[in-house]
Amino acid sequence: MMSHKIFQILDSLGLVAQNRVLHVQFSNASLNKQVFLQRIEGEHTLNQGSVAELLCLSTNAHIALKQFIGCQVAVDQVTDTGQFFRTTGIITEASQGQSDGSLTIYNLTLKDPTVLWHKRRNSRVFMNKSVRDISEILFKEWQGKSPLFASSLTLDTSGLTKDYDVRPFVMQSNESDYDFLTRLWRSEGINWLVDESQLFVADPNASIQPQVLRLIDDNQHYQALDRRSLRYQRSSATEQFDTITQVKAERSLQPTSVHVQRWQADALQQEEGSGSVQGTQKHSEHYDNASLNLEDAWHVSPAWMQDLNGEDQATASGNSQIEQLNQHINAYHHLSSKQFTVSGNVRDAQVGYWFELNDHPELDQHDSADKEFLILSKHYYNQNNLPKELQQQLERLLPKDKLKAAQLDTQNPEQRHFAELNVVRRNIKAVPEYHPLEHRPAAHPQRARVVGLEGESIHVDQWGRIKVRFLFTRADDHSHDGGAGSNDNDTDSAWVDVLTPWAGAGYGARFLPRVGEIVVIDFFDGNIDRPFVVGRIHEAERHPTQFDQKGQLPETKKLSGIRSEEVDGKGFNQLRFDDTTGQISAQLQSSHAASQLNLGNLSHPKDKAESDGRGEGFELRTDQWGAVRAGSGLLISTHKQDQAQGVHLDANEAKQQIEGGLNNAKALSEVAKNQQTDPLEVLENLKTFIEQIEEKDQDKAAAFKQALMILTAPNSIALASNEDIHLSADAQLSQTAGDSINLTTQKNLIVHAQNKISLFAAQEGARLYAGKGKVEIQAQSDGADLIARKAVQIISTEDKIEISASKEIVITAGGSQIKINGSGIFPVTGGKFEVKAGQHMFMGGGSANFSSSLPPPPKRSPGNLELIHDYAHGDFVKGGSYTVVDNLGKEVSGKLDDNGFARVSGLATGAVKVFFESDNRDPWDAASDFKRPVEWPNKNDADNEQSDSLIAQMSKTAQSKLGELSKQLTNPANIMKNIQTAQSIKSEGAKALMPILKTEAQGLVTDQVKSFLPISEAGQKIGNNIDLASIQKINDFSKLSSVDSRSLVTNELPQYLQSPFKKNS
Repeated sequence: MMSHKIFQILDSLGLVAQNRVLHVQFSNASLNKQVFLQRIEGEHTLNQGSVAELLCLSTNAHIALKQFIGCQVAVDQVTDTGQFFRTTGIITEASQGQSDGSLTIYNLTLKDPTVLWHKRRNSRVFMNKSVRDISEILFKEWQGKSPLFASSLTLDTSGLTKDYDVRPFVMQSNESDYDFLTRLWRSEGINWLVDESQLFVADPNASIQPQVLRLIDDNQHYQALDRRSLRYQRSSATEQFDTITQVKAERSLQPTSVHVQRWQADALQQEEGSGSVQGTQKHSEHYDNASLNLEDAWHVSPAWMQDLNGEDQATASGNSQIEQLNQHINAYHHLSSKQFTVSGNVRDAQVGYWFELNDHPELDQHDSADKEFLILSKHYYNQNNLPKELQQQLERLLPKDKLKAAQLDTQNPEQRHFAELNVVRRNIKAVPEYHPLEHRPAAHPQRARVVGLEGESIHVDQWGRIKVRFLFTRADDHSHDGGAGSNDNDTDSAWVDVLTPWAGAGYGARFLPRVGEIVVIDFFDGNIDRPFVVGRIHEAERHPTQFDQKGQLPETKKLSGIRSEEVDGKGFNQLRFDDTTGQISAQLQSSHAASQLNLGNLSHPKDKAESDGRGEGFELRTDQWGAVRAGSGLLISTHKQDQAQGVHLDANEAKQQIEGGLNNAKALSEVAKNQQTDPLEVLENLKTFIEQIEEKDQDKAAAFKQALMILTAPNSIALASNEDIHLSADAQLSQTAGDSINLTTQKNLIVHAQNKISLFAAQEGARLYAGKGKVEIQAQSDGADLIARKAVQIISTEDKIEISASKEIVITAGGSQIKINGSGIFPVTGGKFEVKAGQHMFMGGGSANFSSSLPPPPKRSPGNLELIHDYAHGDFVKGGSYTVVDNLGKEVSGKLDDNGFARVSGLATGAVKVFFESDNRDPWDAASDFKRPVEWPNKNDADNEQSDSLIAQMSKTAQSKLGELSKQLTNPANIMKNIQTAQSIKSEGAKALMPILKTEAQGLVTDQVKSFLPISEAGQKIGNNIDLASIQKINDFSKLSSVDSRSLVTNELPQYLQSPFKKNS
């Protein structure tokens, strides 16, 4: 019965329930009989919530405080109309005050249910959700996990009128659910209002209903107070109804314009909407907004980037978001620039509702709309009037500063109920304060794991962005979306940018993170919703890079570089730098076929501090095939060039060597010529070759004029093969030596020549020995001459000598002669004919048989040649003419087919010369169109780069020339000179201008081509093999019956001049 004592005392003192202005009801029914509410003081604010302090009395000094915590409470205040105005909430704090044994004070803190959100901190991610979606997900989650929350608060989104952007990625990072949700609402300009589902109840014992969280983005969704109108009246004790007793207007200077900008990645530029936007609210009578020029300029986080293929269904970022943020900040400045503080004894004023204020001497002069006010916040108190004895007892228990409520009403300090309202005119848009740099959590670098599609080792989009799983994510927090965020696959995040040390347009550095790697995440502008990868970390078994898959740190700490790993394999590529003292080297390697470029002090792969050497210099090696290609020339030299002081194609030693050989060969060739034998044919070719070795232009580095290959050494050069060595040249092979040329073979030495073989020894004779077998010399289709200045010996040391001829043998010496033929033997001498023999026998006539073993003379086999004439980009010169000259001087001419192809037969084998005629098709004919889009040539194509340069130069010069030409045609000084031309134009049209235009244009093009083409090609071809002579086609204009001269100069002629260079004609 002790618990009922407080109400028995009150009843006995006349404070029965009907006489109380405050009533309290606890969801814990046992407290309703033990606790009496004496006073309430509280605050309620739009975009914040409500909090109230309850001063309660009880005769029970032993109520456990935890019986209060988590209780739902309803406080009913009796209004001036006798209604019960209800305020509800949850008790979050309770403390026991003083007690004198018979009376005990309990101080309770009442807050709205969103206070529970403050008590849960979390980190999680949301993909492809709007702020409205996230709000509903979290609210539903709270209702499912917290019975207290579910019974205390409901969500009302009917006040949201906009379609909210679907954001590709949103993160909650070490934030309370309250901070997380409210920063999202602030960013979208959404107001949140904790309201009562029942503002008025018929009875204080009516059941406690959940409060309502209303999300509102437009003032039209704020309701009017039940009484709708409040009257202004100075405080008077005789007033029957609650009134407003004080009205105070407040104005503050705010920024007059707002400028918002951000980076837009897909546009590669800053995005700033409409730029600096002036506010509509006038701040000063003395200055307009433009004159004040108080700009609130923001550089906010970069725009989000959705999936480039739109697969995430996220809203595309754009200027509309910038403009919305600009409007939001401007609206808040407008809201803050002028507000009102009104106060009085109105007990049922509710935040988030509006009223009309009447009977105010100044406001009544305004339109009705200017007298309607929206309540933004309320500070209030109310208290029961205790009997004197109980009041005195209470005063003894309370500290002096707690005896009375806050002195809000300075005019009536003894008033027992009071409310101070912060209001704004209803036509001023209400928005939450949003500071982009403050209303967000602190962002710090953190780890994440790279994820991707199942079975993929590297999962990226077109920008090289990756997906990650943030390590804090838990499956329970992401069950609403199929676990997205904690699935360890590509659903765990939006695409995340990867920082790279170099990012150009198609060039730069690319090292894509692989699935399973641990990366470090940071955030652009400190915005937790804009993550990007800054790097990767080696930890635990993910040890630092092992070059050559050997060694560990710190033993190999002197190595640095890059090593990759084969996707789904064990191979690797690496760039390794060894900075070991005295053993410095570099290596570029692919483990496939052990393909390596080793530079410096070469060493074996190391697993210790020092390196095991394997040579010095450089090594290019592979277990498979190798190729060295140089399109403009290649020099291989073992001549020293200390410290790389010279130019890289310095072939001066080789040039001197070849020049020396040429001089020696030339001298010997002159000797041979004087001896009436064949001079060397290679001399002019060698001279030309030497000229091609070095470019003479002093403004350029040394370079070959042609694509030469030079192999040179100050010492010996060895060329060896276990099998064959093949040397082939379409022209000549030249060998010169300052000493001997030695040829040795273990089998045969076979030399064939299509024309002739000529050997000449200038000093010590010529020898042809056969150690075994016969020596055969045949002239199969002509004679053979053996001529000597001195004796000629024909000796057979062990057998006979046979001299045979099918017709006649003539032996002549010193005026005597012996002639042998089919008619007989005829000796002739002017001297003595002496014959000595042991026996002379003269017998009857006979004859000798002659047989020849020579094969028939060789016949040349006809050669075949295939020709193709095409453009660099694959189109053909259709029907073009050609001429082929073989090495016997024979000429063959013909025409190519429609594919630029021809086969020529009957040529002598060997080198030929081919001459192609220019493409004779008319470039203005539609049939000559290559049907390709007009585009500039590949910048890596040297010929095309040269063409580009020519085109740009010619275009500039052509404009100048044409301008001069136009002036000449219109210059007053030349009027008399041009009268005759004008008369000709009138009668003959543009034809009369042809001589002038042709002279200017042809001179222009000729000058340009000469500066562009090699000397051998000057005056031949430009553009798509269009002969320079085609400029003559400017005469085609003469066929026009009527042409405006100015149009001709400014339109037709420039187009014609440029036409040879168009890539599609």
